[in-house]
Amino acid sequence: MGDLLAALRPVPVTAGLLLLSIVGFFLVYLNMPLRWVSGLTYLPFNLGRAGPSFTPMNGEYWRLVTPVFLHFSWLHIVFNALWTWEFGHRIERTLGSRWLLLLFLAIAVISNSSQFAAGGPSIFGGMSGVVYGLLGFSWVAARLQPRWQFAPPPGLMLFMIGWLLICLFGVIEVLGFGAVANAAHVGGLLAGGVLGAIAGYASHRVGKA
Repeated sequence: MGDLLAALRPVPVTAGLLLLSIVGFFLVYLNMPLRWVSGLTYLPFNLGRAGPSFTPMNGEYWRLVTPVFLHFSWLHIVFNALWTWEFGHRIERTLGSRWLLLLFLAIAVISNSSQFAAGGPSIFGGMSGVVYGLLGFSWVAARLQPRWQFAPPPGLMLFMIGWLLICLFGVIEVLGFGAVANAAHVGGLLAGGVLGAIAGYASHRVGKA
């Protein structure tokens, strides 16, 4: 436990994202009151005989972010927690906690909104849109600014993009792993890439000023 706390202490934002993701998973896994889960979804919902019915957001703008903390299976939370740590702590150690927090918020909003725009009212969640955003940011930013030593290895990049393509072609759903929030993945990846380009370019401009 001491070694774990020592590893997490320098990266409080990454640690917080992991903790909130675990809490969101157990809300679902332990069948906690429905209103608790509904408080984190993109739109509030109730369950009836015909399935979920949704109501407008009505100014509850935290919902633009909070679906990322909901996870619906052990595979879902373990996969996302591993990649959140892998990308998050490297960025946070290099750029600082404030920048990782801002990056997370921007990607979360874009990835969740992309999924809602593509799929309409539904119950979706998971940190994977943010994970793909951090992947895109790491890949682009570190190539524009070589001092930032957090670029993912080419093999890992190929694996993540390959997994994204497998999901896009519906292979995961055919194998019985459930629906995948593909729009969130694509939206997060593109958002992260754009933000990485902005950050990398801006770092050069600041350096020349």
